[in-house]
Amino acid sequence: MGGRSTEDVPNRNRSTDSESSTPLLDAAVVADEGGDDRRTVSPANCPDERKPTVWLSANASAFVDLEEWR
Repeated sequence: MGGRSTEDVPNRNRSTDSESSTPLLDAAVVADEGGDDRRTVSPANCPDERKPTVWLSANASAFVDLEEWR
């Protein structure tokens, strides 16, 4: 795909809560030279066949660093 690349988000951006049932999340950024970068978030241990139904994707600029906003 011309101009697009996928980059894994470092582990520090993965979410976990060991005291509740909140799942670990994986995120990937797809960079597009001609438009906005997009970040897609999905459960970390989700089987590939379920990923099309459990992901969320938005412009990367819509995500903020939690530590900066505390």
